[in-house]
Amino acid sequence: MSKAKKYAVEGAIAVGLVKTIINAVKQLNQMETNPQQKFNWKELLLEAGKGAAIGGIGGGFIGAIEDHQNSLEKPLNTDSFLYAVASKLKLNKEDATYLKLQQKADQLIGLLKNKYAEKLASEPFRIGSTERGTALRNKFDIDIALAFKKNSFRSTADMFDNVAAFLEGKIGDYSIVRVRDQHVSVGVYFKVNQREYKVDVVPKKRSSINGKNKSGYLYVNDYNFWKDNSSYTKTDFHALNSIRLSEVQKRIVIILKHWKSKNNLPLSSHLLENPVLDAYKMNRYRIPGNLTGKIIMVLKHIAENLDVAVIKSIENTNNVLTDISVESKAAIIDACIKVVLDYEYQPNSLFDTFGK
Repeated sequence: MSKAKKYAVEGAIAVGLVKTIINAVKQLNQMETNPQQKFNWKELLLEAGKGAAIGGIGGGFIGAIEDHQNSLEKPLNTDSFLYAVASKLKLNKEDATYLKLQQKADQLIGLLKNKYAEKLASEPFRIGSTERGTALRNKFDIDIALAFKKNSFRSTADMFDNVAAFLEGKIGDYSIVRVRDQHVSVGVYFKVNQREYKVDVVPKKRSSINGKNKSGYLYVNDYNFWKDNSSYTKTDFHALNSIRLSEVQKRIVIILKHWKSKNNLPLSSHLLENPVLDAYKMNRYRIPGNLTGKIIMVLKHIAENLDVAVIKSIENTNNVLTDISVESKAAIIDACIKVVLDYEYQPNSLFDTFGK
C-alpha cells in the first residue's frame, strides 16, 4: 500500500475522531448550561466528516511526498548485502575462541566417559547449532549428548542430579568456573580468553535395551521455591542430528536468528529451522532464485501459518514446537508482516531490518 493511501486513511480516522470528541464535549457542556438544548447528531456527523476530510487530505499529501521520495531511492543489491550479513554473523569454525572451547568440550567428554564408562549406552558426541552450521559468531555454545543405558539410574531425576553433582565437583579444575542446572541440561562454564563460554551437557536415559532404538528420556528441570513441576520428556539425539539444511537454508536461519534476537522475539532457534524447511516444502515449485526472495518467502510462510500450524519436533512427536502463547505468536506474526510490507514498499528497507 502506498504511503499516500495509508496516511490518508489514518489521517481521516484520527482527525475525524478528534473532531467528533471535541464536538460531543462541546454539546454536552452546552446542554448542562441549557437543559432545553438537545444533542444534535447531525452537527456531530458534520464535524466528524469535516475532520475526516481534513485529516485525509493532510495525510494523503504527506504520504504522497514520502511516496515520491521513495520512488527516487536507488535500488541496492540486497542479495550481496544479505550474503555479507550471513558471512559476518556465522560462527567461524576456525575461530581461536571456538577452537579452545571445542578443546574444553572434548576434555569434558573424556571426563564423562571415564566417570560413567559402565553406564553409557554410546559415546558422548556434540549436537546443536555449532554442528549444524547455524551458530552465530557472537552467541554460541557447544552441546554434548550424553546417553545412558536404560537401567543405569533409577530415574531421570537421579541421572540429572548425579551428572550435575559430578560436574559441580570439577569447579576450579580444567578452567571450569561454574556449573548451572538448566531446563534439560547442565551448563558448564569455562573461562576462555578472559570470558565465560558454555558447554551444555544433555543427559538422556535410553528407553530400551535394544541397541537399534536410540530414543530415551530427558529430565525436565522445573523446580522453584514454591513447587516442583519437574518431569521427563522423550528425545532422540540421532534424529535431532539428522536435520539437514542446505547452505542457503543455513544462511537464512543465521540471518533470521540475528533478526529475532535484535527484535526480542519469543522464537526459539529450534522452532526457526522447521518453518524454513516447511516453507521450502510448501513452495517446492515456486522457490525464488535469489536469497532475498527466499527470506521473504520464509517470513510470509511464518506469518500465514504460525497461528494454525502444528510443528512437531523431529526427535519427539509429542513436543509441539508451536505450542507457545497466543501473545507470542501474534508478536512473531506482526514482526514478519512488517518486514514483508516494508520490503514490498521499499526493498532497501532490508538494510535496516537485517543490519546492525
